[in-house]
Formats: sequence, structure tokens, C-alpha cells
Amino acid sequence: MALSSRSSVRKSSSKDSTSNEGLIEEQIVKPSGEVTIRRYSKGKFLGKGGFARVYELTSLETRKVYAGKVVVKASLTKSRAKQKLMSEIKIHRSLRHTNIVSFEHFFEDNENVYILLELCPNQTMSELLRRRKRLTELEVQCYSIQIISALKYLHAKKVIHRDLKIGNLFISEKMEIKLGDFGLASKLEYDGQMRKTICGTPNYIAPEILDGKEGHSYEVDIWSFGVILYTLLIGKPPFETNDVKKTYNLIKMNAYSFPDSVRISEQARSLITRILRTEPSRRPNLDEILEHDFFHMGHSIPQFLPISTLAVPPSDKYIKQFLPSSMGTQQQPTTDTAPLKLSRNTLTLTSPRDMAASLRPKTHGTRNSVENTQRTLSPKVTEVASIKAKNEPQTQNIWVKKWVDYSSKYGLGYILSNGCAGVYFNDSCKIIIEPNSTQFYYVERTTDRRDIIFSYSLDNYPKSLHKKVALLQHFKNYLETEGDSPVAQELHFSNENPPPYVKKWMRTKRAILFRLSNKIVQVSFQDQTEVILSSEEKVVTYVNKKAERITIPLAEALESTHGEMAKRLKYTRDILNYMMNGQVNGGTGSPT
Repeated sequence: MALSSRSSVRKSSSKDSTSNEGLIEEQIVKPSGEVTIRRYSKGKFLGKGGFARVYELTSLETRKVYAGKVVVKASLTKSRAKQKLMSEIKIHRSLRHTNIVSFEHFFEDNENVYILLELCPNQTMSELLRRRKRLTELEVQCYSIQIISALKYLHAKKVIHRDLKIGNLFISEKMEIKLGDFGLASKLEYDGQMRKTICGTPNYIAPEILDGKEGHSYEVDIWSFGVILYTLLIGKPPFETNDVKKTYNLIKMNAYSFPDSVRISEQARSLITRILRTEPSRRPNLDEILEHDFFHMGHSIPQFLPISTLAVPPSDKYIKQFLPSSMGTQQQPTTDTAPLKLSRNTLTLTSPRDMAASLRPKTHGTRNSVENTQRTLSPKVTEVASIKAKNEPQTQNIWVKKWVDYSSKYGLGYILSNGCAGVYFNDSCKIIIEPNSTQFYYVERTTDRRDIIFSYSLDNYPKSLHKKVALLQHFKNYLETEGDSPVAQELHFSNENPPPYVKKWMRTKRAILFRLSNKIVQVSFQDQTEVILSSEEKVVTYVNKKAERITIPLAEALESTHGEMAKRLKYTRDILNYMMNGQVNGGTGSPT
């Protein structure tokens, strides 16, 4: 068997290993016929896999230490095994990327094939997880960005790894992730080509590989990346069992769950769920994964982690440096999600003319570089220009004046026309605070859909609310600007008579709807018009494109010949029916 590399510079081969088992000699034959010898000292055993055993190999000339993959030729009796090794060498030697184990060179003698690779002294993520049990989300974000960087490079080179797992993710001396072991990798001749070989590691193998009918492509690496995410955060693979056949059945059925005993953020759950989809075409691509909320949680992400995290979780002091500066002096939230990064310096309020643009569905551009690890927040803030009419019913004086839709991570923040600030959280809990006061109200949703209200002071409230109170204060500071009209009336609220708050909300393609606890319904349309309904007063307030406001009885409004107002009332009725029928409890949606 001859695997020796050929080039215009040299041809490599070797003598037989000497009788000294700790010494390996490589014979270099130059084009001129001159022969030189390189010697390597075989050091400690690093691991094994397939037909190979891996040792530390130290060059006696340069003292450089390599990971030496030693394959016994006697194990390569079948042509398929030989072809597999030749393919691995051909693919791996063509790759050059900071997050891929460097291929140095290979040579052979009569007994073995030697592949010299970059040495990663901090072992693999498999050993890391064995010591740590599971990782923090900050660590997983850091490592994931590097894994994605490697996969983007591979896929651009038309290479599918096909054995992506924590055991093949090596950790360098600088704590960089290095993807290795290309024994199962395949290079496509063209995009769209499908492979049908059944290969991979049971816990990480994609369902389309097991099915084998339609073939598989780059999406199998996406699937395995999703399994890695789950494994690092939860502590074990999602489909792991003691029986391989049972594991394969679970993968085919896509049957897995998130254990109640391990707390992870909703963003992490969402990303894993999106990736682990049976149909390959429904999985996000690598750019879409990078744009997912899991990587945009309001804090920065370190480029590398400290070496101490090989043994213990990152310290609170270390984590604090990646939190928003406004959170630096506050106690770290007890939940697993990172705090919201909001800054008065980045506040931009939209005028009524620009409101249509701010209400359009969000779109995400493609990130230019996966090396960019600094995450910032640019939420959309909307201000409603409203003119109060004389003799207007008192309840009509309260509407949502400004809001910021950050439901992709936390919820909707808003300020009412009476100066109260509130947040509708993604878990359907609400919080509202009086203007110029430390008194706030927390609203919990019961299983039978009733709201239970608790009142607290900012100086004394349960620790479990720390994160939500911090978010309330950030949203409030973010939305309040100089020039806001002070609240003239005195507000007298209590548990029995709390301030109005957003009870439900919904965004559609044409408008955003707020339903307040005082039975006010407000619909702000993209064309700058607005409808406010009061079921108790049975009146409608309509704001036209010039911000002129009229308030008339509901019965007259329904029979009005005012075409624009009638159209908006009909749309308001449709989306109210959609909401009341239980289609949505809050967040985005669209009626049919």
C-alpha cells in the first residue's frame, strides 16, 4: 500500500520503525535523490478511534509536539478501509481554518501510516463535559460561534463532516475550538449532490442518514450541531439510551424532551427545537442560526474562555464584564437568560410619519463574519401622537403612548398616557409602575386565566422578581425622554384598584393591538391612523392621518359613512374576534 504524498518539492516515505519503539523515523527523498531522516519521539497515548491510535509525537529536530495518528496497515486489509483513510487524508490536508485541527503532513513505513496533526493539549469537549457535567449558556454561545465558523468554512468547500460530536471538538492551548477527525467526511462534487452512506455516531446521527432513501447533505451537520447544543446545556444527548436501536427509533420519531431539573433559557430551547427538525429542509442554515435570539441576548460574548473553565464554571466576576454596563453594579439575575442591554444613548423615537416602518415585521440580514462576537440591541421604539379632545370620557385619557417590541427575547415594554410604565412578559406575567413612585404592581396569570395582582416597593420585593424588575427599570428609562409631559393628575392606586396595564397585545401585518385591563382596546395602524374603543363608555375615538381626533358613540361609529374609519373598525373587530377566540395570548400573530 502506498499513500505517500507527491509534489514537485519532495516525495515522502519512511524506513521501518527502529527496534526502539519510542522512536519513529521518517525518510525524506528529495527530487535530487538526496535522503534525509526526520526522527520523532513517541510520547504519551492520547486516545483511539476506528483503526487509529493517537500519541504525542515530538520532532527531535524542532522539538515541536504533534498529535500523531498511527494507523496499522494490517488493519487496512479491506479496500473500503484503505479508501476511507485516503479520503480522510485528502480532505483534511486541503483544509486551513482557525477552528479546524491543522493537518501537518503524513508518511508511512512498512507497518504504519502516520498522520501528524496539530496538538490540542486541553483535550476534547467530551472530557470537559465529563468534568463539568454541563456548561453555562455564555460558554455554549462562545463555543458555538466557533463551531459554526468551522462548519461555514467546510460547507463552502463542499465538505460534509458527518461525525460532528463533542468527542471531535478539540480545545487548543488558547481555548479555541478545533474541529477534527475527518474519517467520515465527504466532499461533494456539486451543491445538491446527495450521499447515501449510513455513517455517524449513534447519539448524533441525523434521521435522514438512518432513513437512507433520499440521501443526505450539509443538513446532517446542522442536526448534529443541535444535538451538541442540547448536550452541552443539559449534560447528555437528547436521544441517548442504553440500546442503539432504541436510540435510532427515538431519532426517527424525533422524540426528546427538556428535563425539568435543568433550567435553560427560552432562547436556547427555541434554537434547539428549530434545529432538531426531522425534515432537513426545515432546519435553519448556519447564517440563520447565528441570527437567532440565542446569540443576541443583550450581552457580549467572549472570544475565548479562561482556562479555569476546564474545571469550574466561569466566576461571577468574569461574567459581569460581559453584562451591559448598567447592570454592572446590580446583583446578577438568578434566571439563566442574560439581562437586556438598553441604553439611553441609543434611544431613537419614531415620529408618526415613521411609525409604519417601525411596525413592519422584523427582517434579519446575513452576518458578514462569524468572528464578530459583540452583540448590541437596536429595538424598535414607537411613539403614538395623540390629541386629547375636550369633554372626553376619563377612561379614554389612558392609552399606550410609547412601546418597544422586544418579544423576541423578553416581552413588550410600554408607557401609558398617565405616565405609568409597564412590561408584558413572554410568560404572560405583567408588571406596572406608577410615575415618580417606587410602588409597582406584579400581575400573575393563573391556570384558569385570571390575573392575580401583588403590590411591592422597589426597596422590598421577592428575589424571584429581580430580573423582571430590572427589565422594567431598563424599559422605563429607555422609553422616557426629555420633553415628556408631566402627569398632572394625582394617581391613587391599590391592589383593589391597580393602574391599567396591557392585558393582551398582538401584532399583525397592518397594525398593533393593545387590550388594556380597563377594557380599552387600542389599534395603531401602519398608515398612522388609530382606533381606541371603550366598551364601558361605549365610545370610539378615531385618530386620522393628520393626528386629528374625534370621539363618538360606538353605535354611531358602526353606522357612520366615514369610509376610512369604518374600514378600520371592521379590521379592529376581526382581530378582536381572532384574539378572543383564543388564537393568541400576546406577542405576534395575524388573523386569517
